[in-house]
Amino acid sequence: MKKQNLILLPLLLATQMTFAGSYTDYAEIISVEDVYRTHTIREPYQDCYIQEFYQRQGGNDSATPEIMGGLLGGLVGRQFGKGKGKDAATIAGALLGASIAHDDDLAKSKTGRVVTREVCETKYRNDFERRLSNYLVKYSYDGRTFTGTTEIKPVGTSIKVRVRVSPE
Repeated sequence: MKKQNLILLPLLLATQMTFAGSYTDYAEIISVEDVYRTHTIREPYQDCYIQEFYQRQGGNDSATPEIMGGLLGGLVGRQFGKGKGKDAATIAGALLGASIAHDDDLAKSKTGRVVTREVCETKYRNDFERRLSNYLVKYSYDGRTFTGTTEIKPVGTSIKVRVRVSPE
């Protein structure tokens, strides 16, 4: 029976040392300071204004006028010449017809007018706001001064602290 007690005694002491490593007590409050943080608030808004644009009139980005001009020019050129000259006249007529159609399309695309439109952009306005973040508490315990933060403002002259004791 005594051997069992000798085995259980170190186990019991080790368990008590674990619990004896920390305890709660009260420390004297020296000062409490509010800690503020700056928060940025982004607020979207629409910025609208009138802008002038150049709008082309006539002309287009299609190759249809040039193709049609080439076909018509080729038909007209086919009416002239004999043998290989007829083929050369057809090719020359097609190239000339396509070129005339292209020049006409370019001339039309250079004419235009100025139009105005309302343009709106989303922009952001930044607003800065100071908000209470936490409290910086300076306190004295066992002749020494400590500093810590709390989320709840301490009331009174003392604050509850956890004391931990451990061997070096």
